[in-house]
Amino acid sequence: MDCPDCGGSGALPHPSVLVEWRMRDIERARAAGGDEAASDIRWLIAELRRARTALTEIATLAEDVGDSETARQLRVTAGQALELFEVRPVAAASGRAPAR
Repeated sequence: MDCPDCGGSGALPHPSVLVEWRMRDIERARAAGGDEAASDIRWLIAELRRARTALTEIATLAEDVGDSETARQLRVTAGQALELFEVRPVAAASGRAPAR
């Protein structure tokens, strides 16, 4: 049987894919009902999707406008929130690799 997370490939999908899969799992398990909690979960998932879409658009627009400091900060902030890239500590000025 293949691993449900990697499909047998041995590598996990991008974090944004994992977030979407988890939201779908929650929708199937908890948001199908007609009670107030199910309604709240549907609303929360819709808000999460809307926010992630907005952050993706912000990152794209910041990429399109060039290399200003503001655009760079927008790209980094949106990228961190969406886990678009792995954040690594910057090497110290001495040229040594950062401690892990």
